[in-house]
Amino acid sequence: MPARLSSLRARFGQRLFHARRRLVPAALAAAFTAAMLSCGSRTGLFGPDSDFFTGDATIPDAGVADAPDDGPVQCIPGRFGFELALTQLMFVLDRSGSMRFSLSGVPDVSRSRWRWTVLQNALRRTITTFDDEIAMGAKFFPEALPFGSSVGAERACRTDTGVGIAPARGNAQAIISAFDLTEPLGGTPTSEAIRLATQFLTERRSVARTMVLATDGAPNCNGDLDRRSCICTATSPQSCREASEGDYSCLDDTRTLASIRDTAENRKIPVYVIGIGSTERPEFLDVLDQMAIAGGRPRATAPRHYNVQSENDLTEALTTIRDAVAKCTYLTPSAPNDPDNITVEIDGVLIPRDQTKTNGWDWVDRSYGELAFFGEACARAQGSGGLPAAVSGVVTCDE
Repeated sequence: MPARLSSLRARFGQRLFHARRRLVPAALAAAFTAAMLSCGSRTGLFGPDSDFFTGDATIPDAGVADAPDDGPVQCIPGRFGFELALTQLMFVLDRSGSMRFSLSGVPDVSRSRWRWTVLQNALRRTITTFDDEIAMGAKFFPEALPFGSSVGAERACRTDTGVGIAPARGNAQAIISAFDLTEPLGGTPTSEAIRLATQFLTERRSVARTMVLATDGAPNCNGDLDRRSCICTATSPQSCREASEGDYSCLDDTRTLASIRDTAENRKIPVYVIGIGSTERPEFLDVLDQMAIAGGRPRATAPRHYNVQSENDLTEALTTIRDAVAKCTYLTPSAPNDPDNITVEIDGVLIPRDQTKTNGWDWVDRSYGELAFFGEACARAQGSGGLPAAVSGVVTCDE
């Protein structure tokens, strides 16, 4: 028994070492890549009258060298201290034509009032102080084209493979600077963006992975939908039925929900959903709520997604998500065979498991010993004075 426990602890220490070590070398490369980056810029609604234009010059997505995977955690009975996880946080960011609108939905405003600029400013205020604590990356969707080009719906809905900025510590400025390299125009291929971001993170397994989707419009860009009967996301409902490529303006809710649900449930990557801007279409707000629930990180009260109607709303939403990701995700070096065969404590106080993820703890990925705290338990785990609390637990193993 002592030999097995010693071996496990050594393996756990090595696991954290590799997880931290492999995220650092990519930081300088990612920052350099971002300086030359054009990350795609047509999402959300297609903009006024469904016009399609493009952003900047097309430059391929960034990538990172393959790193050794973390192995699943074995079940060893005993009491253990839990480690605060170093998290990969992937931002999936909407650069559709409607991101040029003001938060209240007014088009043709100055760039300083664009939703795109408001998002950039909110990220600047919230992520720079956590640059060394979270391995952050970004995928902007869809792909970019030479500025001023006019293209059809199918082309305006394409999404780059991979991601624009691969997750690494020290990436905050690279993400913020990428906003200046393009302009938001085009449609909203949310489903494909989520799928590709998930594929990228899955191929490069990290200790803890989280995704944040920030979008201002309903998902569309599915050419397989029927424009004659679908819910139209264009400014004029007639646009879908009358335009030759109107299918691409149809609400793509079913496929998008399936992509997010697969990411959260099967790939074990939670997805936070932020909705930016106007609320004149209640059916779109309902879709955003469904997306948040499918992602496994909804708000406890309505609306279930983070609904942003002001610059302060966006800053508060990003701060809440940032703190939950950075300070409330933990690793246990021993994972029970039965998900309930573990007790979890914060500073010696027993914390109940809460599968509704409202107030307590729950598994994120039990195979890898990853769990998270929610609500008051999350605040308790953050401790006082900025120092994390002592988190521990007792694991029992089935014979």
